[in-house]
Amino acid sequence: MTAKIRILFVNDEMKMGGVARVLNNLMQALPRDRYDIDLMVLHKEGMLLKEIPDDVRVFEGSAFFHPVDETLLDLLHSHRWGEVLRKLRLLFYMKTGLIRGRIRKERAARHLEHYDVEVAAKEGFCTIFTACGDSRKKINWVLTDYSVRNYSKNHMHLVRQALKHIDLNIADSEQALIAYETVFRVSNGMTIHNLMDDRKVRQARDLPLEQPLEPGLTIINIARFHPQKGLERLILASQAALEAGCPHTLYLVGGGEEEQKLRDLVQSLHMTNVRFLGYLANPYTLLAHCDLFVLSSYYEGFATIVNESLIAHTPVLMTSVGGCREQLTRPEHGWIVANNQEALNQGLVKALKDPDRLHEMKQQLQNYEYPNQEILERFMEILQ
Repeated sequence: MTAKIRILFVNDEMKMGGVARVLNNLMQALPRDRYDIDLMVLHKEGMLLKEIPDDVRVFEGSAFFHPVDETLLDLLHSHRWGEVLRKLRLLFYMKTGLIRGRIRKERAARHLEHYDVEVAAKEGFCTIFTACGDSRKKINWVLTDYSVRNYSKNHMHLVRQALKHIDLNIADSEQALIAYETVFRVSNGMTIHNLMDDRKVRQARDLPLEQPLEPGLTIINIARFHPQKGLERLILASQAALEAGCPHTLYLVGGGEEEQKLRDLVQSLHMTNVRFLGYLANPYTLLAHCDLFVLSSYYEGFATIVNESLIAHTPVLMTSVGGCREQLTRPEHGWIVANNQEALNQGLVKALKDPDRLHEMKQQLQNYEYPNQEILERFMEILQ
């Protein structure tokens, strides 16, 4: 009997968002007769911890690493002084290069040694953590467009040194790969689109809603309320559509640091058509019953929710970000608009002025198939 391949995934947190979701999808899909899976979560928090497969061993980082996913500015604003001190200590270790020794100490304490494959599930600090290991193969997963936002700009030397120990960089879109290779001057990369939990979406789309939708056209966004997601401009586009004579209800599913700011914006505009629903463990039934999903992000790698929307038979309007043209490949899938407020306004008005077209697109999307098995096989090839 062939020995199982031992894999360690490294992530900084498991908050509601694309990285944790696609990581859970991959860990769930890998066949257990071939793989033995561990997960290191440097800051063990987030709603998606509960969706980690039961047979995955989960390790938690020590308190030293807890502020790794927090910005110093956010910690100061929230008066979390203990975490501020930890963050300053972490930054000192990174600036001086002492962080590599601290990571090796952490790995030894957690017995994170002798893996066949190790995967940094998020580029940046997880890349550095992975590079300090002794795994036979080290993989770095790139899930955002570094031409728009470089999360490692303050630690470029550390990341470039770490990338010398990385065997393969996987990006979730061609644009994300090109941007990453350009910024970090590496060439050992390839593109693999994100794996979906398509079965969960398909099952959910056929379920009845617990509460009926508001009458008329309905649009939806599902996201962590983070500045990246551009939800303030979605609200402004919704207002522009109302002023153009396109009544509708906007459902915002999620939460996060921007929530109060968004609620204040809605109140200041005296909008009564916006519904904040909070986090939903399974938002796909609601998604399937809405007329349009709108992705208003400023930047993305490969926005998983876009293809989940198509699997749910809901057309998409999205800004021109990351892998958009790899995701919306046919006219019945939706629209791509320029990445600015005016284009988003005009795109939303155009979509809502033609409800018959939206209905027709939902019918055409019943034939949509996402190539999940092909993507899983590609992941399995590189995890050998």
